[in-house]
Amino acid sequence: MGVGGIGINAVQGAAHAGASHVIAVDPIAFKREKAMELGATHSYASIEEAAEFGRSVTNGQGADKALVTVGVLKGEHVAQAFEAIGKGGRVVITGLGDLTDVGIPINPSMLALFTKEIRGALFGDQNPSADMLKMLRLYQEGQIKLDELITKRYKLDDINQGYEDLHAGKNLRGVIIYD
Repeated sequence: MGVGGIGINAVQGAAHAGASHVIAVDPIAFKREKAMELGATHSYASIEEAAEFGRSVTNGQGADKALVTVGVLKGEHVAQAFEAIGKGGRVVITGLGDLTDVGIPINPSMLALFTKEIRGALFGDQNPSADMLKMLRLYQEGQIKLDELITKRYKLDDINQGYEDLHAGKNLRGVIIYD
């Protein structure tokens, strides 16, 4: 849920890990198209559409995992992802929002009755000393894409345009080139 700079790598990670259905969710068509190029098997503009599809291919159960990588996290995003997962499913949150916001509108009984889990993750829960070398090797072997994530390069003088493009959803990754 959310196919920006973090979400697009979650798509690649899920595909690399062997997920049979990698469902990307983003309201911006460009990002959904890039997700399909980089490992998603399906893409939808809303989590409701994605959850419906997920239930259709899991005999009504729902997704095993939902990763919330939206740019500005709100409790309702977590609740939507929580509704999309099935029994024993896990919602993983990497997005951040207003640190003063509290509350996630979910039925807490579903945590126990369906053994669902909500957890956070920072930097992919990786061990940099071991995982960075593994990711470098995967990149060198062509198993993960990094160059393809760069949507546009900007000169330092064009940094404001880079931010505008970021907020307009025109970039997965904008890169500043220092001359």
